[in-house]
Amino acid sequence: MILAYFPFDWNPPHTVRNDVTRTSQGDLRFGEHNAARSAGSPEWLSAAQSAERLTIDVEARPQFPQRHTPASIMMLARDFWHTSFAIGQDDTSLALWVRRTGSNDNGDPPFTVPDAFRPNHWTRVQVGIVGIRLTVIVDGKVRLHENLPSGTLSTWSSGRIALGDEVHGGNGWSGEIRRAEVTTDGDSIDYVRPGALLVPPSYFYFPDHITPFPPPAASEWFIVVLHFLSFIPVVFLLIWISRPALRVPTATIMAFGLAVALALGKFLFDGRHTSVADLVMQLAGSLIGAMLGHWALRKAGQSQTVSSDGSDTLAATAR
Repeated sequence: MILAYFPFDWNPPHTVRNDVTRTSQGDLRFGEHNAARSAGSPEWLSAAQSAERLTIDVEARPQFPQRHTPASIMMLARDFWHTSFAIGQDDTSLALWVRRTGSNDNGDPPFTVPDAFRPNHWTRVQVGIVGIRLTVIVDGKVRLHENLPSGTLSTWSSGRIALGDEVHGGNGWSGEIRRAEVTTDGDSIDYVRPGALLVPPSYFYFPDHITPFPPPAASEWFIVVLHFLSFIPVVFLLIWISRPALRVPTATIMAFGLAVALALGKFLFDGRHTSVADLVMQLAGSLIGAMLGHWALRKAGQSQTVSSDGSDTLAATAR
């Protein structure tokens, strides 16, 4: 159960100084803790969905090496689990998440363009979606040309634009951005311009720690089942060693209290997530473990009684 916190990266919610600053040239510079986000969902989203046409134009100079990879340079997302698009850096590679039919709610699996970034170089990335066509141009050269499922933009949901980080918490991207422009039919907005995003001097760092239901990936389902199975022997042993034996409701509630404590503890560690599905399955595992423990105790008691009766009968015959 302690492994639920591995790799034990202590990072409780706290107030941090915003590392986003503006250079003398008007560019935005990003550090470890970044908060540059729109106040709400962008107005251009509905127009892009109606026209089935969108262009994203980002010009950035990353810092090498990045402390966290992959890290988001620009994204439209609701939270950690629901991303419409994200342009990110994974070492020297460009990673592009696009929510579409066949992907999960986070746009996985991403598209990858290798060797898109290099040290001390301004890289311009242009992402175009026209109907079912996805085109990625890096420094004026087409690096990716793919067909998307029909109606890809219609799968995008409301959210917030974020530069240099995720919408809620996450790992900061380090570098400079001098262009983050979104163009739709008849409209264009550059999120680097002053006033386009909210950039507070400090903010409360509180990442998303609750996995949505149902679990968004097969690995999450595996973890849920593992948590269910792990609580059965825990409560079984609790019943077995307690004297007098705990009643089924008492043992179940005690074990569920442990599950809740473990879930709350995950809010204090970086990258740890709890979920309602985990708690439900741990409660079920606790109940089954308690019932099995009482059944085993009854069987042991019956065996002891039978053995005692047999010994008395043999003793009487001998006399």
